[in-house]
Amino acid sequence: MREKPKASAVPRLRQNRKPLAVSSIAKNAFLAVWCAGALYPFLWVVLSSFREGPDIKMRPFALPTSLLLDGYVFAWIRGHLGIAFINSLIISAAAVTAILVVSSMAAYVLARVRKSILLYTFFTMGIMVPLHTILIPTFVFIKSLNLLNTRAGAIIMYTATGLSLSLFILVGFMKSIPTEIEESASIDGCSRSRTFLSIILPLSRAGIATVGTLTFLNVWNEYLFAFILLTTIPKKTIQLGIYSLQGSYGTNFGPLCAALTISILPVVAVFIAFQRQVIAGMTAGAVKG
Repeated sequence: MREKPKASAVPRLRQNRKPLAVSSIAKNAFLAVWCAGALYPFLWVVLSSFREGPDIKMRPFALPTSLLLDGYVFAWIRGHLGIAFINSLIISAAAVTAILVVSSMAAYVLARVRKSILLYTFFTMGIMVPLHTILIPTFVFIKSLNLLNTRAGAIIMYTATGLSLSLFILVGFMKSIPTEIEESASIDGCSRSRTFLSIILPLSRAGIATVGTLTFLNVWNEYLFAFILLTTIPKKTIQLGIYSLQGSYGTNFGPLCAALTISILPVVAVFIAFQRQVIAGMTAGAVKG
């Protein structure tokens, strides 16, 4: 007897492709709508920065007919945003540098030299403390040091409040480095300091980039402590400069949107430059921390 020919699998594959194609299209459509909703406020601010304030109030969703730079000139010069921008750059760069130096050395000790759960818990408990609860003690402490309304006082405060998260990330990242590499360096005669500088730090570039990027974002966008500690115009940060552009009875949205655009661009540039290292560092810290 002749065997019946087996049914071809091609029709089944074609039937299965249709649900997969439909689900893929639906997923891409959802992501496209979500991205458009997330990017729209940013694009609206950028486009509104080239328009005049009365025009924005009358036609808030219209596109600019011409690229006017009056808002940028007003915000940068008359709104003192240029001084605030430089202050934010100085404070952010100094805080990032201080945190990277201190946290990298402390993380090396906690992860490779003295593996103490008690010390690690003590230094990372600051993550659980809300910053609002230390607002008054910080103000009293900075005032007692005669550093109120100074960049040095703000740098010390941002460095102290950012160490816990930095240690949490770097300790988890340094634990993921194989111990055989450090043992080989010790056999070759490397000291602790030489091993740290020549081996551990280069291998921890992703974690260091993560800490530096997160610290820069936090310091650059911080408002509450800057409002308390920095009171005069020559010492204000960019967030305080943006707030000063808002009037009590009316706001010129042209310069305000221009100031927001200026403050957003450095943050976007830093994150785009280090996004791969940030993702790698956060993943390593989550797995090994």
